[in-house]
Amino acid sequence: MFKRIIIISLGLAALLFLIAGYFYLGRTMVTFTDPVKAVSVDAVAAGRVEDLTGFLAAVKRDSVFWNELGIVLNAPQIERGVWFLDSLFSADPRAYELAAGKSLYFSLHPVGRDNYDVVFYSGLASGRERKGYNELMGELIPDRALVSERIYHRVKVYDVSFRRGEEREGLSWTISEGIFMLSFSPLLIENAIKQLDASDNLFDDEAFRKVYMTRGSNVAVNLSVNMRNLPAYLSSLADGGGRRLLEGHGGFADWAELDFHLRENALLINGFSYAADADDKYLNVFMRQSPVPITAESVIPGYSSAFLALGLSDIPAFHNDRLAWLAGSGGLEHYNGLASEFRRLTGSDAAGTILPFMEEEAVLVLTDWEEAGKVGESFLLIKTRSRAEAGDRMQEMLRHHAGLTGRSADSYRQVYQVDRETTFDIYSFPFDRTGELLFGKIFGTAETAFYSFAGNYLVFGESFDGLSEFLRANVLNQTLSADSRYREFSGYLSARNNLFFYSNVARSAGLFTALFNERLSENLTGNLESFRKFKALSLQFSTGRDMIYNNIFLNYSPTVVEEAQTEWRTLLDTVADFKPLLLVNHNTGENEIFIQDINNTIYLINNAGRILWKKPLPGRIMGNVYQIDYFNNNHLQMLFNTREQIFLIDRNGNDVERYPVRLPSPATNGISVFDYDINKDYRIFVAGEDKSVTVRSKEGNIVSGWNFRGSEHIVQQEIRHLRVDGRDYIVFADRNRVYMLDRRGNTRVRTGQVFPVSPRNSIVFEGRTPRSEPRLALTDTLGKVWHIYFDGRMETKMPGQYSSAHFFDFQDMNADGYRDYIFVDDNLLEVFSRDGSLLFRHEFPERVSHPPAYYYFSREDRKLGIVLQSASQIYLLNSDGEIYQGFPLIGRSLFTIGFLAGRRNFNLLVGSDDNFLYNYLVY
Repeated sequence: MFKRIIIISLGLAALLFLIAGYFYLGRTMVTFTDPVKAVSVDAVAAGRVEDLTGFLAAVKRDSVFWNELGIVLNAPQIERGVWFLDSLFSADPRAYELAAGKSLYFSLHPVGRDNYDVVFYSGLASGRERKGYNELMGELIPDRALVSERIYHRVKVYDVSFRRGEEREGLSWTISEGIFMLSFSPLLIENAIKQLDASDNLFDDEAFRKVYMTRGSNVAVNLSVNMRNLPAYLSSLADGGGRRLLEGHGGFADWAELDFHLRENALLINGFSYAADADDKYLNVFMRQSPVPITAESVIPGYSSAFLALGLSDIPAFHNDRLAWLAGSGGLEHYNGLASEFRRLTGSDAAGTILPFMEEEAVLVLTDWEEAGKVGESFLLIKTRSRAEAGDRMQEMLRHHAGLTGRSADSYRQVYQVDRETTFDIYSFPFDRTGELLFGKIFGTAETAFYSFAGNYLVFGESFDGLSEFLRANVLNQTLSADSRYREFSGYLSARNNLFFYSNVARSAGLFTALFNERLSENLTGNLESFRKFKALSLQFSTGRDMIYNNIFLNYSPTVVEEAQTEWRTLLDTVADFKPLLLVNHNTGENEIFIQDINNTIYLINNAGRILWKKPLPGRIMGNVYQIDYFNNNHLQMLFNTREQIFLIDRNGNDVERYPVRLPSPATNGISVFDYDINKDYRIFVAGEDKSVTVRSKEGNIVSGWNFRGSEHIVQQEIRHLRVDGRDYIVFADRNRVYMLDRRGNTRVRTGQVFPVSPRNSIVFEGRTPRSEPRLALTDTLGKVWHIYFDGRMETKMPGQYSSAHFFDFQDMNADGYRDYIFVDDNLLEVFSRDGSLLFRHEFPERVSHPPAYYYFSREDRKLGIVLQSASQIYLLNSDGEIYQGFPLIGRSLFTIGFLAGRRNFNLLVGSDDNFLYNYLVY
């Protein structure tokens, strides 16, 4: 009996406990619903921030990047959403507690015509969280806000109206089925409430489920994009031209899933797109293709604004699948009209004539779209299996058109001459919409009015001049594959693609204003400085099984790096820290450029910037490069030395006679070449590590009769030949002593004092002036100037205090007929007159890396050249110390100023950090 009482009592207690628990938990627990189920099916996109607090910390870390992005996009939905979340967390620390470990969901929806707004969602795990959200929202509402409550579909909705700055804002929020929902549009809150009551949701869409399952974990944001609704949204941002392009590719796919990865000053987005097996989905045009490497970077000019490349492994399949898509999307009639017109003008079927010689790539290239509101040039590139076959087929079409019009076949051909040795044939073409016909409406951007070949690529252009510049860039190796910024950016890109879009953003303002609507275009034009901080944007996709893999990358630099505005630039194998030299072409009388890179390769480059030849050397050139007439036949050769050898090379890059000549002791300075009697009986002087100074004939043989027994220390200075009052002097210095010898090496002038000679500077000769006899000028390690006269007298001047690493020169800067003292030490330039008074001084932002270069433009026009290698900047200063107009320019080496072709403007030649030789015009 007792046992039965105990059992009944325990049973009643358990029942009471369950009843109490039911009522208690009913008040404190909330049934959890996946927030995605609240997203209405008209969404353009639905996303999830996996770790809200971590995401906001990352955004705050790169706040400049995100602020600039918001400015450029002029996206009020993003701006208001970030403002709200920032206010939320700033208002109450409990917000972080509520958000810790939680995901924030969001979706983008249409609200009326061409307007879109966002809904934010957060799942609630308990009644306590529900209470916390309501309390937090109450505290967040500004004091003067207007708050109202209403019931919609049995759910309480809060509507708030308040001022933010000069404008009135509104937001609405609610909690339904365990989901906190907030939007700046009350209509979207109502739609979300209705969606939770609906019988179907996004998970009932097979395409959505398929891509949703591919979303990544531990990423900043997952975003599902409804590709059926995306074109309408993009059309709201586009103008007429952009909308027409979207109309041609509106049914791209069904859904895409994208994962956002935040990098320092960069955004990487990747994921998958899917289209059901239907002919009206453009994505299916690529499903029988395998990704291929895009190699067109080797011919696309480095100055291009953007390009769009198709990578096709099976071109016949692409053509057939594209025709099926055109039929399914209503575009076949337009295609047939274009094909008929092409056939009439050329006598050929475009697909049957051009596609058979095509190999894997078709590329749309845009150049000169840098200026907002400006339309630049466009080109169509088709990679060919055989350039010869492609040329023959193109000529057949021209002959047909010539027969129609009564023209001669040769009248279609024009010749573009890059230089004396390099020409291209450029042909006019009778049909200007070849790209649209073969590859789609967007490729019709390039009018195919002219064509030529760059390597194995058939290149169509809109104009003869534009196509000429395209070809010239290829001759000068000025292509994207040679561009250091593009090479750096391409490290983030997929190697194989079926579609590849790339934009040099800073050069693409005209492209984006052509695509954007008026509001976005005006915003971009008004914020060009922010826009140009975004360095590059790429979009790639490649096939894989039954889906497409997408890769999007955007990178940013907080400072705008201006690009060099050059007349031309020529790519070297690597960087050059060598002063470009102007050498005479004895055949034409024109100047050519000689330069060496840091891998010791030497180059001869013509005045159009084309590399005539290059030749590796076993070492770095020391000192100057001399042109001599070795054979006495008015043909010039190049004479110079490395540490181990003396070289004599003809203008074709070939060694002359017995050269190179090996030196018995490694050289410590560059050779000096003297022609005493101007009879081409050259003498070659060089100093060695054994403290010798030797003299050789032009044949490289040691000259007898030279009596110099050697210096006290090694000679690193240039050896000079001077003629003063009819007497010859050979002048040089070692560490402590200046030597003034005759032509046989005997001492001609003895100096009375020794001093520590500055190791970085040469001896400067000043001829007779009204105020002084001929003399030498050089400095010691303290920056004291020593003048040595040819009778042995010495005098000193001390304009200032300088380190042992100073640079010195002695030139007439103010054109008064007397030389001035020029000092550079670290980042400071000072110039003193003959009497020691300061003419001018200039402080540079970084250390000066090379000796100042003196330029004599005219009797009244003298200038100084300065190099800041660490900043990759070069300066040209006027005689009063002011920076010459247009400077600083980009460059890293000593620079040469002279004439290349004609004498209208000076050319400035300098090496750059991106492996180019730059040619600037100096006016």
